[in-house]
Amino acid sequence: MFTGITDFIIGFISSVFKSEDKMEKQINEKIAFLNKYTLSSEKKVEFITDESTILNAPIPEYWKKAFVTRDMKERKSIILSEWKKYDAQELRNTILYLQTYLTNIELMRIGEEYSILYTILSYKTQKTAFYEGKNPLSESKFGEKFDCPVENIDKTIVDFYTKVHNGFYYYPSKTMGLDSTENIDSMADFEWEYEDQLEMDLTSCYNFFSNGMGTYVVLDLNQDLETGAYLWSAKELPKGNLNFWDIIDEWIIIGLDF
Repeated sequence: MFTGITDFIIGFISSVFKSEDKMEKQINEKIAFLNKYTLSSEKKVEFITDESTILNAPIPEYWKKAFVTRDMKERKSIILSEWKKYDAQELRNTILYLQTYLTNIELMRIGEEYSILYTILSYKTQKTAFYEGKNPLSESKFGEKFDCPVENIDKTIVDFYTKVHNGFYYYPSKTMGLDSTENIDSMADFEWEYEDQLEMDLTSCYNFFSNGMGTYVVLDLNQDLETGAYLWSAKELPKGNLNFWDIIDEWIIIGLDF
């Protein structure tokens, strides 16, 4: 009788260790993959799980609340509630996709910068995709990127970058999502073959999205969101009169699915 119990206990403990070893291997493989795309050999990915480190990190309070809990359902709810709070209508399809297919959310640090890593199971491909949402900026820091007062930029855009994330995109390519401010540029900073055919002021036109293949979603900050967006590329004249958030929301879903 005691031999049977002993064998059961030994077998149980052995299975626990095997499970932990497997989990550690998976984490190490994920980190090795992510490290390929840090854009710097000196910067390495770290997953932050220590409660003290989380509570003292320079991140939003709701991030701290989300990452001190081990309940993934609660963590997911806390993070996505902020998306809904500021851009529920604008990014409605993206938020619904995340609610349905988000499998993990982790606090990540690369060098001194904090981000959230979203692990998403693509509906169409059934493959795992990693998306990064960077630490939101202060309004003053966000405004430094533009040649106009931050008050002139639509509140829904400012709210996303200062309350939710400084960009949200496919991690390996840094594309197929809202660009981080370091990748936002004025169209006036570049030369365009068709520039003499353009009727807008390029100094007010900024890219907010890239598909990674030379096409961008550009917004003219002098126009309203409903008609002020363009599909922009170096090869042909921009296609305008587009709704900024509609095209952003649609293209994020395209990236998630393909």
